[in-house]
Amino acid sequence: MYRPLSFVLLTLLLLIPQGLSTGLNEKYNYNYAGESYYYDYEVGEEDQPTFLARSQIFTVEVGQSVIIPCDVENAGNNKLIIKKVPAAGGKEKLLVVGNERVTKDRRITVEGSRLTISHARPRDAGIFLCMFEMDPPIQLKHTLDVQFAPSIRSLAPPEQHVAKGITVTLECKAQGNPEPTIRWSRQEGPLPSGLRSEEGKSLTLEGVDRHVEGTYLCTADNGIGESASAAMTIAVEYPPEITTEKAIVRTGEGDKVELVCLVRGRPSPDVTWTRDGHPLPDTDMDTKLYLPGGQNASTKDTHLRVTHAAHRHILTINKVSEKDFGAYVCIAENSHGQKDAVIQMTGLPKPPQVTSSPNGGESNRYTLTWQTESFYPITEFIIKYRKTHLGAWQSNRTMVMAGSWENVSRSVEKDEVKVEDDTCHSMAFTVTGLEVATDYLAVIRVRNRYGWSSESQHFSFSTKKAMAVLQSTSGARSWTPASSPSSSSPLFYILLLLAFFLAEI
Repeated sequence: MYRPLSFVLLTLLLLIPQGLSTGLNEKYNYNYAGESYYYDYEVGEEDQPTFLARSQIFTVEVGQSVIIPCDVENAGNNKLIIKKVPAAGGKEKLLVVGNERVTKDRRITVEGSRLTISHARPRDAGIFLCMFEMDPPIQLKHTLDVQFAPSIRSLAPPEQHVAKGITVTLECKAQGNPEPTIRWSRQEGPLPSGLRSEEGKSLTLEGVDRHVEGTYLCTADNGIGESASAAMTIAVEYPPEITTEKAIVRTGEGDKVELVCLVRGRPSPDVTWTRDGHPLPDTDMDTKLYLPGGQNASTKDTHLRVTHAAHRHILTINKVSEKDFGAYVCIAENSHGQKDAVIQMTGLPKPPQVTSSPNGGESNRYTLTWQTESFYPITEFIIKYRKTHLGAWQSNRTMVMAGSWENVSRSVEKDEVKVEDDTCHSMAFTVTGLEVATDYLAVIRVRNRYGWSSESQHFSFSTKKAMAVLQSTSGARSWTPASSPSSSSPLFYILLLLAFFLAEI
């Protein structure tokens, strides 16, 4: 059968292998004998660009360099495009087209199909797309993670003055990659919780007082470079707090005495002194700040002088006389309130302290010994004593009650007192007419030229108790015949020997 030439040519075109095409979408248009023939077909996959690298995540520290590989084969005449999607979000940014760098960042260079970033910065982090704009697009995705040392800033003022009792929250914000850990510490020592450090973005201090004052540090660390810290100082405002080093100061004429009050408060309190309810006269005062190293402002030999060093407020009295004795009050005042403390300066003796053993060695007498502190000779003493309340029921169902107080008072001769260090006085006195093996209670007072001391603490003592065993052994009459040993039994002689042995001790 005869076929037209046009039909033969069309058949040959259909038989052309696809591999002879050089374009992605090849279009052919032929005219023959006034007729037009159109053919359109796609290029096979073996002719498309293929990336040789696989998707990767690159992690570098700030300042390091990194290579983003976009190795490809069968690129042909297609141009490689490299784009970046910022890690923080935003629009894509075109970096490279073919072998040409489009970005103005000179740290970025391109060689062949590889992109190099020198001196990496945190803003370089993101997704890098190696791609050919085809239909559909051919692309390779890399991720760049740039790690950097932490930075931190306080979200609270650097210094806060807060009222006592409120709750304070300190907070810090840190940046870094990886995300930093925030730890809290205190320059002055442990945190109010007692721990050396705590972890968290904030630190809460409840019911603050002066004990939580100080400088608090929030420190960020992520293992990259050096840690970073921010400092916040807490100053707690509170009413005056006042204590004395000695509530009672004993002294004598001609001595030099220091009365000391320890005062705290914020704002720093003003401190004044009174004696027996009256302000100390300004004409007798020399107020100054004590400076260490002998740099005091004055060496004036005043009778009364007020100084202070840190929290110690000192009233110094030179050449004490009897008129100086009395109740001294240091008064501290600030904008939050007022507080005072009393110091009694006296020439009276100190209450005696008993030094003898509570277990007496004699059957019907006991020797009390005691000491007292006095700047003047002891002239008299009083001893009060009585039986102790036993507090137990006896066999006849009666309660043994305490006896009435007996008093012994007498003057003291010089040779009856032993004096050590000019102020420590030791004395002794034997109380007679006591009962055998009995418990007693005693208190002592002493006197000097200025008056009587306060009573000593109650002191318990007893007479020799071995006699009670003898009496109960030899004088017991409550035994029944069935239970008591006969005079001829060995037990009787053992008990009798034991009674005589104890009596001789």
